[in-house]
Amino acid sequence: MNVSKKLFPLTQAVVRGTRQVSHASEIPSPRYAKMKKSQDKFGADDSVPVHLKGGYGDRILALTTIGGVVVGTGLALHTFYTIAFRR
Repeated sequence: MNVSKKLFPLTQAVVRGTRQVSHASEIPSPRYAKMKKSQDKFGADDSVPVHLKGGYGDRILALTTIGGVVVGTGLALHTFYTIAFRR
């Protein structure tokens, strides 16, 4: 019990000492500008779903995923039918 009472303030002091204060006068990194440009691209209201805004590659991935789901559902239904109506 005494150890926990002594340890708790110590951990609070360590946490307080490791916090860093950010200043508004800091110059943002180039990666920050790139991220903001990407946010503007994906946040634009142009009636395109966000999962397709990446271009042709995103369209292929989306269609492949949809196709896999359809094939998997069909195979599952076929398996259920086979199990239910054995000959």
